[in-house]
Amino acid sequence: MKKLAFASVALVGLCCSSIACSPLFAQGADGQAAAQGSNNCSQITIKDPAEYNAYTNATSQSSPAAKAEGIEAFLTQYPNSVAKGQMLEALMGAYQATGNVPKTLDAAKRLLQAEPNNLRALTFVVYLEHIQANGNQATLDDAATVAQQGLNAPKDPCMTQADYDKLKDTATPVFYGAIAADDTVKKDFKDEIDAYTKELQSYKDPAQTTVVPALLDTYYLGNAYLQLDPKDLKDAIWFLARFSQFAQPPYKQQGEAAAEYWYKKYHCPPNDAACNATPPKGFSDIQQLAAAPANIFPPASYNITPAPPPPSPADLAHQAIVSTAGCAGVTPAPPPATPAAAGAAPAETPAPAPAASAEPAASAAPAVSFPAACTDALKKSIGLADEEFILANGDPQDQQLIWSIMNGVTAEIPGVVVSATPTSVQLAVTQDAQQSSTADFTINMKAPLKTAPTSGTKVTYIATFDSYTQKPSMIILKDGEPKAAPKPPVRHTTTTHHPAAH
Repeated sequence: MKKLAFASVALVGLCCSSIACSPLFAQGADGQAAAQGSNNCSQITIKDPAEYNAYTNATSQSSPAAKAEGIEAFLTQYPNSVAKGQMLEALMGAYQATGNVPKTLDAAKRLLQAEPNNLRALTFVVYLEHIQANGNQATLDDAATVAQQGLNAPKDPCMTQADYDKLKDTATPVFYGAIAADDTVKKDFKDEIDAYTKELQSYKDPAQTTVVPALLDTYYLGNAYLQLDPKDLKDAIWFLARFSQFAQPPYKQQGEAAAEYWYKKYHCPPNDAACNATPPKGFSDIQQLAAAPANIFPPASYNITPAPPPPSPADLAHQAIVSTAGCAGVTPAPPPATPAAAGAAPAETPAPAPAASAEPAASAAPAVSFPAACTDALKKSIGLADEEFILANGDPQDQQLIWSIMNGVTAEIPGVVVSATPTSVQLAVTQDAQQSSTADFTINMKAPLKTAPTSGTKVTYIATFDSYTQKPSMIILKDGEPKAAPKPPVRHTTTTHHPAAH
């Protein structure tokens, strides 16, 4: 699922496990039962003594399980009781105390039917649907819709302002976190960033952002900045670095490695050895800033600058070819690159060239014959990551040259699963793709897999290069098969010959 479930103790304060959450009921001298709510709420009266006795029996049970059973019986017998709202709220608390998540969610939804603006019920529905969604779009959509309802819910007139403020402070981050999770699945990264930002802003105590769930959502916020086009590397680096300051191993090391990687991509010139070292020069200053609990967002002193513009992606692709023995002058140099737009990050991952087609680029131009000395040298010297870079960023002639040595070749493709079905697996193969969790290879299977691999699994397939697209950058292979595990060494037994007895 999208995020780790945090301890349900965070919501204990939202619903009491006893009827003490609701206005107290008392039996009047005339045999009726009356309740006076707090904060000048109107009086609620149970007129039927039998109903009052059923109410008393349900609410006087000592164990949460028995209380839940008694309240269910009361609600079945008196479905239209004036105490229905209070009893449903008590039922929600009783099920929550027993750890019965499905029943807690059901009670919360029933309470919303009776009281659509009940903030406790709204919070429980959003929280429980969010942690159970496991990426299910319909469940996340419902959680986000209820979350928006919760953000707009008015104060219950029977609740004191202090109680309302306390509940609202707990509920608001839950609402924004669910909205952000829904935006993530929809790939609406701008709205995801907005929701996670508002979630982190809603915490009254900055120390709350240094622990789960806010800390995990800090990581998701950093990753969301990496999904923008173009990437916002400066903000991504900050939130990944902040996450790593408070996370526990091994997540601390993973977050730190990602922050350092993108820091080098954004800030370090290729020829600056100290900046490209591990750890990179200047990165400890960012860590120190991010380690201050009050610095939820980048302070003014966080002012890293982008590195000077590198050669254009097309120039880099062309240079990789012409620097290979036998390839000088085989393809023409690309035209001068258009100056970058103001505010663009020059050192971020190169974007694909503007020219693009939904058809595989390999079939977009007639085949061209290239010198054998060049193609043979490229086959021996150029790696898979460079081949992908040239296909994504090179001029058409450079793309054709590289594709001429790849098309129809069967090779081992190692990578990390981004998504998979039994017939097709999308992999992140290059380091850039793995860091941003973006698929850059598609393996179409020769025969359906018995079990599709899960996201994040490291796999290796043997497949044949079939086609590619330049934008989005994707290399497609056919006849894929999982690489067979190495066979264990054969153990030979030695026969010992004994001399015959005489």
